[in-house]
Amino acid sequence: MKRIFWIAFFAALAAAAYAASGPVFGFVDYAEGSATFVRSGRNMGELNIGDEILPDDMIKTANDGLVIINLDKSTGMRGSLTIKSKSVAYIRLAPDATSPKTTIELISGQIGSKLNKIAGSPSLQVQSDSISMGVRGTEFTMAMTVNESVLVICTDGVVSCNDGTDSLDIAAGRAAEKQAGQKLKVIPVAISSAAQFEKRWFADEIEAFRGNALRALADYEKRYNEQFARFDKAFAPLQKSEVLAKWIREDTVGLVPHSNDPAVLNEKKAVMKDILETRKVLFIFERLYYRILEVEGIIAGTTLEKGLIKPGLSAGDFLKKVKADAPGLERRVFLFRYAEKLYEQRNQGGAGLPGMGLGDDDFFGSSDDWDF
Repeated sequence: MKRIFWIAFFAALAAAAYAASGPVFGFVDYAEGSATFVRSGRNMGELNIGDEILPDDMIKTANDGLVIINLDKSTGMRGSLTIKSKSVAYIRLAPDATSPKTTIELISGQIGSKLNKIAGSPSLQVQSDSISMGVRGTEFTMAMTVNESVLVICTDGVVSCNDGTDSLDIAAGRAAEKQAGQKLKVIPVAISSAAQFEKRWFADEIEAFRGNALRALADYEKRYNEQFARFDKAFAPLQKSEVLAKWIREDTVGLVPHSNDPAVLNEKKAVMKDILETRKVLFIFERLYYRILEVEGIIAGTTLEKGLIKPGLSAGDFLKKVKADAPGLERRVFLFRYAEKLYEQRNQGGAGLPGMGLGDDDFFGSSDDWDF
């Protein structure tokens, strides 16, 4: 049965990945280096100028990659989103006539945005694993590092940051920093040199990691094995799900059954628990996984590769194992994200799946929060 499912899945992707997927999030205005995107569970290859970006797309940039996306009017905003090098981000969009809601899940790396409201009361939320940020201004950047630190810089307007405990409003010329195990704090930044500040902050974070690399990798190795096992266990029922295989076949021909159809209600009930359980694990595991891949670029070719992180296992050996796991793991993660999308398509205005971020949809307030 498992083999039949995968054959059906990959056959369906050939058509489904190119099918219309509702509203457009934006269009690629600029791309350089290597930047790829995943849609409906399939790696679509390199991004090019003019390409559409749809809700639920995942964008990945390599060491030399950079993508600038001009936002579509369906977001309720005018402006751009920049995904910088060595970054992974998911695009979410809940369209609404007056209050469309956009969520960017930053899994690793750096993003930036410059935007304005054009209609109604739109919202933009950016989530990392330790900070949830709401935009109430026009220009910001967010950066994450292998030390599990997060930096948010506001250069115009105001952004609201929440780490699950504390909430801070960050005005232009200030930044919020969250380091592992520490409280969210505010740092002053000269707007004229914000880019240099961010670059220096990144360099300092990498140096701090190198000084403690083997201990950090020992912790990563333990957590990676634990989370991999949890993900395998949680995802196994979905991987064999006849309901998900049926939904993929329906998506291939553009069929989205009505959410109130009794058969659809039963199908959603059959998979919802497995989707929620997998999402709970993946929220932690996916970020850990991409952080480890980033480490490889820091210690590759250095003496740290040969250092032992536990008896009989070097840092280099552990990173090789993670890279060997990557193709199969990413294939399953892409399939899970596709399952989420298909579930939401069958919700059609319903409550949807509960979020896994630090704040809910109303955390950042109403249209009065927009300062333009």
